[in-house]
Amino acid sequence: MAVYLFMGERARSILAAWRNWAAQHNAAVMAALFFVLGLKLLGDGISALAT
Repeated sequence: MAVYLFMGERARSILAAWRNWAAQHNAAVMAALFFVLGLKLLGDGISALAT
């Protein structure tokens, strides 16, 4: 959103490239996100059991 607001029409090509990259790497991005969230939940669970 900020790129479009600051760059106007010039941002279209940049945002299109980002959209294509995100579409091609969707599975890897989601896997990394869920891995980090899983580690967070695991850490919270272990710390709750330890107290």
